[in-house]
Amino acid sequence: MQDAIAVQSLKSDIALLRQNIWPPVDLANVEGLPIYYGNKAQVDEFYKQWLGLIERAQDLYQPFMQDEVLDAVHLPSHLNFPLFYFHVDRIRINKTRAKESKTFRGIASLQEKCGQFEPEQVAKMAAWLNSDDTAALVAHREFIDLRVYVFQHGQSEYTRTRFYVNGLVLSTEQDFKLIDARDKPRKQRNDSYSDPLADNGTWKIFGKYK
Repeated sequence: MQDAIAVQSLKSDIALLRQNIWPPVDLANVEGLPIYYGNKAQVDEFYKQWLGLIERAQDLYQPFMQDEVLDAVHLPSHLNFPLFYFHVDRIRINKTRAKESKTFRGIASLQEKCGQFEPEQVAKMAAWLNSDDTAALVAHREFIDLRVYVFQHGQSEYTRTRFYVNGLVLSTEQDFKLIDARDKPRKQRNDSYSDPLADNGTWKIFGKYK
């Protein structure tokens, strides 16, 4: 109970700070995206304002994460901290065609989540479900997924991150490069499902067996 109160209090303080200092006004911005960047001194100054709250969060969440040293990137995203990365050489912003996927074993629950379908499509889905004990319906919704690849100085591996909800703050090295590939969406992987049983313009419904 004590922890729940402490988490709620922390979330309120984070929301208040975001209200007052987000988005950061002294940092450069990637147009149209919540990505902000600046040199070490500028970002250190901004980070300092978050540090007390980050330390409070680390104290609250450390016991659940064993010995891992938590930073703002690894704390739970629902806390709504901006994600900080330091010593950044370059980033690449990619658009990828992606799919949300849900599995259903009943028409009512499918329509509750995915909306209404034409009566003949509902009949096709019902016939599929009744055809076999292991029959199920898979709903797919396509969307464009935005991700950022962060390359940090001296590290051989990049970090791939979603940033849209929390926002991204980058402390950049002198030769920082920003590669914006949003105008060239990467191809979607081949879909193993074809010939939908139903399509309401948002969701396509396919039949599958377990």
